[in-house]
Amino acid sequence: MPRCTWSTDRAASSCGSIQSKKTRCAAPVPCELPSSPCPCSWPSAAAVAAVAAATTRAPVPTESVTLTLSSSIDVVGASFTVGYEAGRVALLGSGPQAQCHLASSDLIAVNDDDAGTLRVALLPANPLQRPTLALPTTFTCDFAENGGAIGPGDVRVGSKKVAVLDGNGIAIAGDASKLDVQ
Repeated sequence: MPRCTWSTDRAASSCGSIQSKKTRCAAPVPCELPSSPCPCSWPSAAAVAAVAAATTRAPVPTESVTLTLSSSIDVVGASFTVGYEAGRVALLGSGPQAQCHLASSDLIAVNDDDAGTLRVALLPANPLQRPTLALPTTFTCDFAENGGAIGPGDVRVGSKKVAVLDGNGIAIAGDASKLDVQ
C-alpha cells in the first residue's frame, strides 16, 4: 500500500511517507480519496484486525494413511476401493487429483468421488521389463481432518480385483482374495 505525505499546510499531498516539519512517520497508511480534507488516515485497530482475520487462516490438520499391499501370487494388475468417512475427513485433491502415491515405481490411477469412496487401479510401470506389480509395496493417501483423525484402521478396503497371467502370457481375472491390502 502506498504511503502518504503532506506538508504542514496540507496543501501539497501525495502518496509516499508522512512528513511534516515536526514529525516523521514511516508506518504505511492508506491513502483516502483526494477530495478529503486530510488525504491520509491511519487504519483503525478494528480494520487491521478484520484484514488479519480474513487473510490468516489456521492450517487444516492433515494425516497420511498408509496401506501395505502384498500378494501371494504374481499380479499383473489390481483394483480396489478405499472407503472413508467423508464428513470427518476429506482426501486432499479431488477426482483423479486425489493426493495418493505408491512406494514402488508401478503406475497408479485414483478417482475420489468426494463422498467417501476412492477407486484405485495399479499396473506395472514397465510390463515389458517386469509384467507383474512390484509387491509388497505401500500405498499412501493424504487426508484433511474435518473434525476427526484418521488412520489405517479407519478405512474400508473393498471391491478387490486382480489380473494374473495364464499359461499363454495373457492377463486373466485372478483370485482377488490373494491381494492383501492392510
